[in-house]
Amino acid sequence: MNNTEDRNDETINLDLDEHTSAEDADMDVNTEANANADDDFDYLKEIEEIEAQEKELEEQRQKKKEELERRREEREKDEKKSAAQRKREMKERKKEAEWLGEPFEDDVEIVPTAKKKKSKKGLVAIVVIVLIALAGGAVFAYKMQADKKELADFSQKVAAFQSEKLDGRDFGSHQSYFTDFMKECQDAIDAGDLKKMEELDKKWSEVENTYTTVSNGKTSLDAFASGIDQALSTYSITDDYKATYETLKKDVEAAQKDCDYEKVSDFQKQLDALATNLKSDNLKVIQNLKNDISSVSLDKDYVSADDQKKLDAYSTEVEKYIKEENYAQAVTTLNSWKTDVTALKKTIDDKKAAEQAKAESEAESKRAAESKAAESKAAESKAAESKKNQTTETKKDSSKNNSNSSNSSASSDYVLPGSSSQYLSASDVKNLSSYQLMIARNEIYARHGRKFNDSELQAYFNGKSWYKGTVNPEDFSTSVFNDYEIKNIQLIQSYE
Repeated sequence: MNNTEDRNDETINLDLDEHTSAEDADMDVNTEANANADDDFDYLKEIEEIEAQEKELEEQRQKKKEELERRREEREKDEKKSAAQRKREMKERKKEAEWLGEPFEDDVEIVPTAKKKKSKKGLVAIVVIVLIALAGGAVFAYKMQADKKELADFSQKVAAFQSEKLDGRDFGSHQSYFTDFMKECQDAIDAGDLKKMEELDKKWSEVENTYTTVSNGKTSLDAFASGIDQALSTYSITDDYKATYETLKKDVEAAQKDCDYEKVSDFQKQLDALATNLKSDNLKVIQNLKNDISSVSLDKDYVSADDQKKLDAYSTEVEKYIKEENYAQAVTTLNSWKTDVTALKKTIDDKKAAEQAKAESEAESKRAAESKAAESKAAESKAAESKKNQTTETKKDSSKNNSNSSNSSASSDYVLPGSSSQYLSASDVKNLSSYQLMIARNEIYARHGRKFNDSELQAYFNGKSWYKGTVNPEDFSTSVFNDYEIKNIQLIQSYE
């Protein structure tokens, strides 16, 4: 055991003076190896910087380095332990030799130079081989890692383009262009075809430019489609232009489906033309509605303050919308105005008709009462007269009969014989024609000798035996009418 330890110690701790030539040879080899090693380590350092991007390779390198450090530390500990053990043994042997009185010599084995040289060269060769192997492995690992990184980067690029720009979007007729390109990329990734990936990567800028053009075009088309109704919101789409509007909407929807964004310019021209036509048409509609409203005549005596305020507000609102060129609201407001003014007109007419009916009913009742009173008074007067002249009644019978016969003949020449001597009722006049009512009214004037400028009336009354026209129209005074005649003229006029 001691001999072995001495030899190991002798190998590690050679005397430089005794083995100068061997050390020189070893130094040459070591210098070359160290130079090569320095180059290799520089390269390894560069590789390590690249490999730092990959956690797995870095961890493996760290583990190997730690293992080498651990072994070196263990070897150093073993060497120190062996040296200490040998030193203790040498001290014991020295004490033993001194106690026995024997000379003491260190038990050191001199290793031949040739043998040592062979051992050192073999160690250097092994180190060189290991370093070369490490360098080659590092280069291979670097290439493998670079290929792996290129594949990962390309995969990430494809996935990002797909998720951020294509998923959930439909580019119509352009969709197949992007779909086919993405399929080529995925096929290259699945096959690990780096050459194909490089070719596709060169085409990438072209695809992105195409995407930008198509995407911007689609955005423009979608914006136009969503803005059609807003652009026409100030116009009332009448029946004359409804078909044009619906056709434009359908064409735009079809273009959206195909992503045919190049038609936006043509669509804009159609929209502008439609807006111009609608403006002209709306102005005509507005004027027609105004004319309809103006043609409705309202009796101001029956229009309340609130109703008048409401109608005035309509007028103000319409003019405001026209000034703002909001023709749709102007048309809507005018239609509401027309509806309200028509309803108000009907309400007023119904109210006036009810009032007239009530007045006529009251007048008829009054006339009936007055007529009944007059008849009663006349009967009383006639009875008194009859009693007073009873003695002479017989003498006058013959004369009275002749008079009655004459009166009967004369009454047949009148439309309303009693219009000057009694109150007429509605039943007396309601069945007469307009012509008969006109004649009946003028009969009252004719009884008082009024002349007529109208040739038809002249011919009619000149044919009556009882008519004596003596008073010119301009000289005639209505003061000659009695109460019966005044009331009867009013009644006849109410039916005319």
